[in-house]
Amino acid sequence: MALAPDYYFDSVLDIPYENLWKQKIRGLIYDLDNTLAHFDKPQTPAKIAAMLTRLQRMGFRICLLTNNTRARLRQFDHLGLDGVANAVKPFTRGVRAAMEKMGTKPAHTAIIGDQLFSDVWAGKNARITTVLVKPLTEKDFFFVRIKRVLERWYLRRYLK
Repeated sequence: MALAPDYYFDSVLDIPYENLWKQKIRGLIYDLDNTLAHFDKPQTPAKIAAMLTRLQRMGFRICLLTNNTRARLRQFDHLGLDGVANAVKPFTRGVRAAMEKMGTKPAHTAIIGDQLFSDVWAGKNARITTVLVKPLTEKDFFFVRIKRVLERWYLRRYLK
């Protein structure tokens, strides 16, 4: 399946990052809303913030990537991470900008997000490793809720 993620986990906390490191992944591009933070809150849960710090200590380079605004991205400046706003996923402009900020090539980069039709598709278009996680909450923007219906149907087929 063309849009099938390379990996699928319940949460960013469940990803075996050591395995990604062994696969020579050095750059992690994270979607922001409903992947690292609830879409309507200006902070990440403490466990996720601690995980990001641990990953940086392991040697991963991390960049946030969001289709949301620069103002939304600035709410996460306290994490001390690079970021790209207005990414226009599933197009690759934002993914390429994130890789440039991290200094990584596609073979050494993974994108981690909660949406099949933006995060995974952008990663597939950019030819990088794709990791899909379940959204942090069912609350979401109206147009994203509509896409989720199609995503659930597609994922049921993929998970068989």
